[in-house]
Amino acid sequence: MSLAPLKKSETLSNKAYQVIRDAIVSSQFAPNDVLIEEKLSAELSISRTPIRTALHRLVEDGLAKVQGKSIVVSPLTEDDIADISLVRQSVELLVMEQLKDKVTPALIRKLRESIDCQKQSLMSSASDYLEYINQDYIFHTTLARWTENRFLLDLTERINTHSNRCLMLSSTLAISFESATQEHSVIVDALESKDYESAYQAMYNHLQQIKNRYILRTTQPEQTD
Repeated sequence: MSLAPLKKSETLSNKAYQVIRDAIVSSQFAPNDVLIEEKLSAELSISRTPIRTALHRLVEDGLAKVQGKSIVVSPLTEDDIADISLVRQSVELLVMEQLKDKVTPALIRKLRESIDCQKQSLMSSASDYLEYINQDYIFHTTLARWTENRFLLDLTERINTHSNRCLMLSSTLAISFESATQEHSVIVDALESKDYESAYQAMYNHLQQIKNRYILRTTQPEQTD
């Protein structure tokens, strides 16, 4: 695969982290692929030091792991998928609870913009699934941001990164994106009406559907050291 060189003005270790993270989430790097510092350094046109820093962050996030003397993309086991689903449900339902009395027209506008972008990303023959999950990430983290709880936002960002990786590996987006987008719309409609109980239930239903989608074909055999 080939990664785009980074701009010199950007914080190199942070941007390297983002680029490699996105490549893992989008399945450009498959489970158990070795992340080679020298190769990544050449592709991104930066030194190995920020690459090394980025790789250590990925290990801390659970997207990569140390295997012998190498760093590899973490596999996804059935237990991982179950844990991701459980944590995401707990976090995002708490988000819905904390949103009560904090919903504004600006929030509704941002959420609908994200839904529109999701629809547009898959309307052409060359469907952009990476953009679709990016917009999915924006949708859910926007909800968390509106709670004004930075710790809840951080948890939402982290768990959505892992969840979106599950979705990409499941190869179910082509058949589920319309339903998922509609589920987002139901959540927003309820929030706009200040019907927080219905919004909570809509989020619960959405998360259950996500679990059903990405549990299908995301497991990968874990290699031994």
